[in-house]
Amino acid sequence: MALQTVDSKHLQKITLRLSVHIFDYPFDWETIYREWYDLDQPLAQFWTSHSIRPTVIYEKWSIGKDIKHYAPTLLPQLTGRGLVDLVECEL
Repeated sequence: MALQTVDSKHLQKITLRLSVHIFDYPFDWETIYREWYDLDQPLAQFWTSHSIRPTVIYEKWSIGKDIKHYAPTLLPQLTGRGLVDLVECEL
């Protein structure tokens, strides 16, 4: 919703920072998937209309697979077209 209300004339960069702490265990994968999938379209539109390439900064998970593994499913348009930077940060 915030992306739809932003004044895009002055927007230069979109960075999303994910923390493993935002996910409650057990994960509600359906909700997580739906929210990220819904974010994919507006981010792809920002690339198309303003050439703004989003960056997703994520923490490496200590167990299992991290967001980089799930990115093609969560952000199919962006990853499929190579329009997103996935950056691992140190905890």
